[in-house]
Amino acid sequence: MAVNQQKFLFVLHDNNRVEAKPNYLLIGSYVHTDLGIVKYHFEIGAGKENFEWITL
Repeated sequence: MAVNQQKFLFVLHDNNRVEAKPNYLLIGSYVHTDLGIVKYHFEIGAGKENFEWITL
């Protein structure tokens, strides 16, 4: 992460839908950049064809 903190969490919903959201208790200036980085790594690890993002 940009400042070596984990300010996010993943929530698995029905039908392999995944939600990635920032932890607003720990929000900082790089939280959206960090969220993009972890979502990218999640896609690499899980395989983009195996889940669907839930967008807010």
